[in-house]
Amino acid sequence: MTDTPRLGLPLIDGEQALKHITHNEALGRLDAAVQLTLEGIGATTPPGAPVAGEVWALGTGATGEWSGEDGALALYTESGWRFVAPAEGWRAWNKADAALHVHVSGAWVGFAGLIAVLQDLDWLGINTSGDATNRLALRSNAALMTALAAADGGSGDMRLVVNKETAGDTASLIFQTGYSARAEFGLAGVDDFAIKTSADGSNFHAALTVSAASGFVRFNGLVGAEVSFPSIASGVLAVSTSFAVPVPQSGTADDVDSISGGADGALLIVTGTAGNSLTFRDGVGNLKLGGNRVLNAFEDALMLVRRGSDWIELSFANNG
Repeated sequence: MTDTPRLGLPLIDGEQALKHITHNEALGRLDAAVQLTLEGIGATTPPGAPVAGEVWALGTGATGEWSGEDGALALYTESGWRFVAPAEGWRAWNKADAALHVHVSGAWVGFAGLIAVLQDLDWLGINTSGDATNRLALRSNAALMTALAAADGGSGDMRLVVNKETAGDTASLIFQTGYSARAEFGLAGVDDFAIKTSADGSNFHAALTVSAASGFVRFNGLVGAEVSFPSIASGVLAVSTSFAVPVPQSGTADDVDSISGGADGALLIVTGTAGNSLTFRDGVGNLKLGGNRVLNAFEDALMLVRRGSDWIELSFANNG
């Protein structure tokens, strides 16, 4: 064997004269291959004023002093051009595009193009720094996630999944101003979907909640669609929906002095039922009405709005 198997460096024979020539030849090849840096890839014409130490990755159809050396590495030395055949897997930094390349199947391929899978990274930062809390961090003016088309082997669908471990955990999206939260939607500590807002990033108010079990929609403490049949207790009507048909505490008649539930600005519609007589008493508790209102038929209806702690009459219809 006269050359090393991997880099092709000439070996010095024990009986060889002028050993320094072989030694210098090996050093020259090492100088070209170790910490390989290329001036360019695919070059075919030698530069007019090369500098010692330059290395070019030659393309097809090399001319001039490079003629016949297609695909080789051309190293310029004080004594002229020397040529080295790159091996499979050699890596080089290409100055022309400021990128790392790998020699694969006879061609120089950008290293980024060889990365098909990244697995089990501790964290990833794109144009910013990730950390142990924010394991995926992105700083950008826009982000796009698009479906893998059926023609490309996908289904054409696109779903973003945010998963939590248990019902008591949180899976949500938070919108911030200056890194202070102003809105949140998702499953925050429960399995019911909620939209919340905050003026200071600490205190949140639920604007809308949707029951996971029933699809029951609640607007700021009152449900917007479903009817409920709450029982009156000691003159207090506790409501949890925006449409209520009260039931007397006992018998077929009862008085309502106060209403509990809801939030400031919530609307409430109350209707009567045949056979029951309900009297909403003005000014006794937190009711501000145009007078006592009696509901004794399903066609009778009272509409109120909550303002502060009071419920104020908006309209009354006695159609029974």
